[in-house]
Amino acid sequence: MDIFVARQPVFTSDKKIFGYELLFRLSLDNVFPNIDGSAATSGVLSNTFFSFGLNDILSGKPGLINFTRDLLLKQTPLLFPKDHIIIEVLEDIEPEPEIIDALKTFKSQGFRVALDDFIYDQRFNEMIQLCDMIKFDIMATPLDTLGPVLTFLKNELNHITLLCEKVETHEEFEQAKAMGFQLFQGYFFAKPEVMSRKGLSANQITNLKLLNEISKQEPTLDILIDMIKNDMAISFKLLAFINSAYFRRPTAVNTIKDAIIFLGLQELKKFINVVVVSDINPDKPNELIRFSVIKARMCEQCAHVIRTRFTPDELFTVGLFSTMDAILDMPMEDILEKIALSQKIKDALLGKDRIFRQLNDLITNFEQGQWSHTRFQTDKDSQLIQKLPAFYMDALKMADAFLASA
Repeated sequence: MDIFVARQPVFTSDKKIFGYELLFRLSLDNVFPNIDGSAATSGVLSNTFFSFGLNDILSGKPGLINFTRDLLLKQTPLLFPKDHIIIEVLEDIEPEPEIIDALKTFKSQGFRVALDDFIYDQRFNEMIQLCDMIKFDIMATPLDTLGPVLTFLKNELNHITLLCEKVETHEEFEQAKAMGFQLFQGYFFAKPEVMSRKGLSANQITNLKLLNEISKQEPTLDILIDMIKNDMAISFKLLAFINSAYFRRPTAVNTIKDAIIFLGLQELKKFINVVVVSDINPDKPNELIRFSVIKARMCEQCAHVIRTRFTPDELFTVGLFSTMDAILDMPMEDILEKIALSQKIKDALLGKDRIFRQLNDLITNFEQGQWSHTRFQTDKDSQLIQKLPAFYMDALKMADAFLASA
């Protein structure tokens, strides 16, 4: 059975990860699996998620999952661990008595409930009383129109957490935060905050020098080993990474030399790339770095399926650096002047390589759960599209292993 799953990050006001909204399909032919009315089908839905492993997808954070009217009435959420999920009530579900009874049951069992894409109407008052979170889609209900509703909710129902979704710019993020929203969903974090020609700090310059060293056509292993040994932070992160669950080693690696030998030069280059990128701007949310590592790993794996002018290692680098403008809040052109990358990698990062543009677009849409994208429909039977779910799950695990050590 083909299973497609994606997760969209939910941030706190200080850009830390609160949790993820989970999106899935059983194929590219349907938006949500058809439910045939039997209790057994709800079991299939549960098994679908557990076949991935909720912890692998959620990294220990809560997951927001959409439930249809039928699924709520069948009490499908009770098949999930209450600490791992938040029940999202879809916007087209009416507050009929059966739904209210179902929500009361979930609340009595300790589940959290969110109202999705909420538009206020008095008839929802009883449902509002039972929820813990309300999500506002600011493309459907712009921030400038929400003042009276937010004032009512904050004054009368201060137990409710307000989540602003479809936040695409930092201006929207700051406005929503000022209006009282506590959680935020959208891809504002993946774009530069201010496209200005500001200077780099001393630490950023040092990191870029390290990137230059490992970006050489034939880097000297001894030099890299000395640099790592002389940097306690990188040494610690390397040992933490090599001993993480991602490698499933039966015995621990205890020395820097053994860790480097185990990884090899190419994997060591990837590791240092990720460590440097993750450290280069500590003010940025970790999810932006995670997003970069996921894209890098997926690009690398796709190179084994499609033909490009890049090696898998080169595509890893391109994918990882593709968000560097957002990480440093600088134009990509200015950043590339400071890094000794090959011209073809620079061309890809500047959007001049058609194949990488298409691949980057495909991976970004998959990661965001935008499966209505034309490529998914026209090429849904291709080897690349069919392998993307497995590539994505592997990339999630790699990203979690990298960032746990970082």
